Amino acid sequence: MFKLIDIESKKIIDKYFDLVDYEACEYCFTTLYMWKDLYNIKYYQEEKFIIISGEYEGKHFVIQPLTSKDNIKYAMKFIFNYFKESNKKITLKAITKEFIDYIENEYPDKFIYKEDRDNFDYVYEGESLRTLAGKKNQKKRNHLNYFLKEYDNVKYKRLDDNDFNECIELLDNWMDNKEINEEIETERKAIDKVFKNYAHLKYRIKVGGIYIDNKLQAFSIGEMLTDDMALIHIEKADPDIRGLYQYINQQFILNEFSEAKFINREEDLGIEGLRKAKLSYHPIKFTEKYTVTVL
Repeated sequence: MFKLIDIESKKIIDKYFDLVDYEACEYCFTTLYMWKDLYNIKYYQEEKFIIISGEYEGKHFVIQPLTSKDNIKYAMKFIFNYFKESNKKITLKAITKEFIDYIENEYPDKFIYKEDRDNFDYVYEGESLRTLAGKKNQKKRNHLNYFLKEYDNVKYKRLDDNDFNECIELLDNWMDNKEINEEIETERKAIDKVFKNYAHLKYRIKVGGIYIDNKLQAFSIGEMLTDDMALIHIEKADPDIRGLYQYINQQFILNEFSEAKFINREEDLGIEGLRKAKLSYHPIKFTEKYTVTVL
C-alpha cells in the first residue's frame, strides 16, 4: 500500500505538493527525501490525494494530506481507516495551526493537540535578511563588515555538480571541528543525497557558495517552498572565519531568492545554541507545528 519514497517518486509527489501552500519545511519533497532514512518516509497515492507516513521513536505518524482543499475530507477518511485497519493510534505530526483549525471544526472533541515548539519553523522577512538594516541587525552588520574588511578576494558563486566535491571537503573539515554524533552523521548523509541526486532536484533547489582566495569556505542549499517563501535546507561555513555565516546567509538570499517575501530557516530541534542563533536574526513569525493524537 505505502511505498518507500525514492528519487523517482519526486515527479509523482511534486504534483501534489503543488496543490498545497503549507508553510512548514516538511511539505517539500527535498526535505522528505533528505531525511527519508531517519524517519522511514513512505507515501500512498490515490487520484485525489497523497498521504506521507513516517516513524519516530517507534511511533507511526502521517503528516497533513497533500490534496486540494476540496478533497481534504477524502484524505482524512483514508487516514482514519488506515490507522483503524493497522490497529494503531491515530497520530499526525508537523500539523500547522491552520490545519488544526480545520480539524477542530470538522472533527470536534476527537483529538488532543500538543504544541511541538522544538520543531517550529523560523520565518524571517526576506528584505531584512537581504539588507540587515535597522538597529536590531547591528551586531550582524558588525560581523559582516569585519569579514568584508578582512577578506578582499571574496566571490559568491551558484554551485552545481561540478563543485560538490569542494562542498564535501568543506563539510568534512566542518565535521572535524565537531563532536560527531548520530545527528551530525545523519545530516551528512542527507546532504550527500542532495548532491548525488542533483540531476533530479536541480529544477527546484539552489546551491550557492562563498569562495575566499578561490577556496570554497561556505555553502547553502535552498528552494522556494510557496509562491512567496524560500526554504533554507542547509547552511555550512568555516566557523573560524568571523562574519562568514552572516555573509553566506545574506548573499545566498540576495542572489537566489531576491524576490522572496519570506525566508523559512527551519526549526531549532530544541538545541540551545541553534535556538539562540535563529532568534538573533529576529524572526517575524513561527510556522507553528503540533502533534495531533486521537482522544
